[in-house]
Amino acid sequence: MKSDWIDLGPLSEFPAEEPVLRKDDAGRRFACVLRGGEVHALDDRCPHQGYPLSEGALRGGVLTCAWHNWKFDVASGACTFGGEPVRRYATRVDGGRVLLNRAVDTASEVRRLVASLREAIVRDDPARALRDGLRLGALGLHRMETRLGSLHLAFEVLAKDGAERAEYGFDHGLALLSDLCAWVERGWVPAEEAFVVAAHAIGEASARLGPRGKGAGRATARSPLARIVEFELDEPAKVSEALAAERRDEAEARMRELVEVRGAAGARRALLPFVAQHLYDYGHGAIFLAKALELAERFSSAADEVLAASTVQLAWATADTSLPPFAATRAALARLAELPLPGAEAAAEPAGSSGAGPAAAGAAPLDPAERAAFEAEVLAGERPAVEATVRWLARGAGPLALLVAIGHAAAVRLARFDPAWEQRLDAEVGVLDVTHAVTFAEAAAALGREASPREAAQLAVLAAGFVGKLRNADAVAPPASAAPPARTARAPGGALLRAAEARDVGGALAIARELDAGGRLRAFAELAPFAALDAAVRPIFTAHAVKTLEALRRLEASDPQPDGAYLEALLAYVVPVRRELHARRIAAVAKKFMSDGRPPEGLY
Repeated sequence: MKSDWIDLGPLSEFPAEEPVLRKDDAGRRFACVLRGGEVHALDDRCPHQGYPLSEGALRGGVLTCAWHNWKFDVASGACTFGGEPVRRYATRVDGGRVLLNRAVDTASEVRRLVASLREAIVRDDPARALRDGLRLGALGLHRMETRLGSLHLAFEVLAKDGAERAEYGFDHGLALLSDLCAWVERGWVPAEEAFVVAAHAIGEASARLGPRGKGAGRATARSPLARIVEFELDEPAKVSEALAAERRDEAEARMRELVEVRGAAGARRALLPFVAQHLYDYGHGAIFLAKALELAERFSSAADEVLAASTVQLAWATADTSLPPFAATRAALARLAELPLPGAEAAAEPAGSSGAGPAAAGAAPLDPAERAAFEAEVLAGERPAVEATVRWLARGAGPLALLVAIGHAAAVRLARFDPAWEQRLDAEVGVLDVTHAVTFAEAAAALGREASPREAAQLAVLAAGFVGKLRNADAVAPPASAAPPARTARAPGGALLRAAEARDVGGALAIARELDAGGRLRAFAELAPFAALDAAVRPIFTAHAVKTLEALRRLEASDPQPDGAYLEALLAYVVPVRRELHARRIAAVAKKFMSDGRPPEGLY
């Protein structure tokens, strides 16, 4: 550490056990305390809100801020009541004069601030977390290396800490973080505001929880990390085998080793065969895997924690398509297994390769008439949806081309959602259920581009079946899915955002229907701050608003025949005020269950 010593004056001017204010020639303030023959110096600005610590009281070596009662150990700077610690400066007495070193030991300061930031996340204190993140940024790290700017390191800590402590693996907070980082990089939302939203979402979900562990030693006396040396170093199939057998610790341990050797590409290759078998946890298996891969690519130092968390989530996930209501999807997957798909028998992409998977070649679009007919079958119900998908695959249609149409159908389904479902007390159904069809279709397309033809085809069947299964969510008279001819490239003067902020669904839809393709893509960017900061209060609702907007934007951007369905779906979902805690429904469902022992009403 460099030295930058300044003279604070004679020791005689520092009365024992009393805070003394000293300033340097730049106006920086130091709260100094003579105690036990040593002068302790702290930043005079309380780390909470900047009030002067030198105005506080000292008792037993603890300096108390006079404004909010935060307390600091003068010997260490640690906060014993309140929040984050205060910076402490080295001092010495030389020739009867007190000297202070203003230089900052960057490595030590990073350790101090990261520890404080992690404590803030554990306590679900996003304001403190942001203050620590900004202090980290002020050290000048990463500014030239990333589009996240000076908050890069704070976002990275958030990803690593959130993944490490997520009780049941990768969750909505981490998925939200992935999308918000992308939005910051695009200039859609300010970094500081995005960080607060993500820190609260991650902190709330795992508040007060310690690290989940490293997948070692919880099931037996001999840890999976010890057993793993008996197997091949990084054989991806072993991860899926462990997941299928619910050997959670082994799956997590194998994933950590695989990431170390093969990185995110190895994790993708290991987990794709598993997520392509079933619809897991209402689509979250594939949705969260896609987000985990994006987050791991962005923060390579956190990749092992992030992808281990994704593996843990899959290990706990319910295989929805193994349940009785999804019999048609299971039958379609069985028929698909017998089809000789083009290129499906070729060797899968080697683990660690960064190129597109073999399925990417099958992305030629359907012609408009074929696509319209296919989408109508997808929207008609689970059975017609999966049977049509298998039929088109048998004819040689590419899975990715079908997924484009399925994603569009999912947007139409979301726009058709019947709000009456959210008023019922006997049914645990809400619009968030239908957003999963959109986000799953987009995740299936993203994963499918790196998958084998067989895996991509399975994902297409799962996505189509999911959209069809949600048919009962439609309003009795669904709106038309196609927008009228667009007339302008941009909504005048932020009119669309104003309509959204006023919760004027009809007005927002009318403006959206005037936009051309370029205007619609710009509209997603215009609405991003509303989705992230204003549309909802509870983090789970914010996370769905953000990931649904991002999925719909990606679907529109990749659609060779885009229309207004994607933007209309977003507006129909995100503009209305939604009930975020339905206390009457919770009570009614619980009472009914205690009375008759039957599940609540649902979409299927």
